[in-house]
Amino acid sequence: MSKQYNDSLTSDQVDAITHAWLDLCASKQHFEGAINSVRQAGADELAAACRDSVEELETAFPFLMERG
Repeated sequence: MSKQYNDSLTSDQVDAITHAWLDLCASKQHFEGAINSVRQAGADELAAACRDSVEELETAFPFLMERG
């Protein structure tokens, strides 16, 4: 994790952000797969919401993209 975030976020906050990002990434993949295989009600909207949230988190917290 970069020093910039280490000074302003607690480890619990970083963990929460990281876990939310991982959950959204997995959900995005699931819903995008559901769109391509069988049309599930709301799958395309949920995929778009997950995709947008992942992008917002990655922009706000670049440490999520760091390989550790």
